[in-house]
Amino acid sequence: MKNIFVLSIILMSSFTLSAQQNLNQLSDAELAEYLINQSCTAEPENALKTKTVLRSEKVRNVEPLLIQTYEKGPSKTEMDAFEKSCRQRFDMIQKALKTGRNYGLSDEDLALVRGRTWEDFYEKEKKNYVMSRRSQALLALGRTGGTEAKKFLQKEAKNTKSPLQKSAKAALELVN
Repeated sequence: MKNIFVLSIILMSSFTLSAQQNLNQLSDAELAEYLINQSCTAEPENALKTKTVLRSEKVRNVEPLLIQTYEKGPSKTEMDAFEKSCRQRFDMIQKALKTGRNYGLSDEDLALVRGRTWEDFYEKEKKNYVMSRRSQALLALGRTGGTEAKKFLQKEAKNTKSPLQKSAKAALELVN
């Protein structure tokens, strides 16, 4: 039994080392995208794993990319892919509405959904997507925990006019 326990610890350690090497082998842009998509929540356990995995050189290289994502939002390529996906969802909803089923919605709600234009639908979805990506970039900065991230998060956590001030504060807690 003791041998099995020791063997399991050795196997877990080798998997951890392998994962660390793989993250450090990603390009800076790939690593930034990985960190943004890693999780939508501010889980301290997640941050600690990432901090121990990344070399300081990688952290210094990736933090400016995360800050750029926060400040500028998603890239044109990401927005184009999002718009295409959004158009497919809108078309699927419109097709479903034409079946005559009410999907558990009241007549008032159905009328509201049926009256929605593509432009209205896309603007609302786009706003939510951009805010989500920006918030995820802040949390990714909290996971990297580097000097530049900490300074940036402190500044954003104090920005009372920012709709993402709470996200910045949560990310800053990951650093501290």
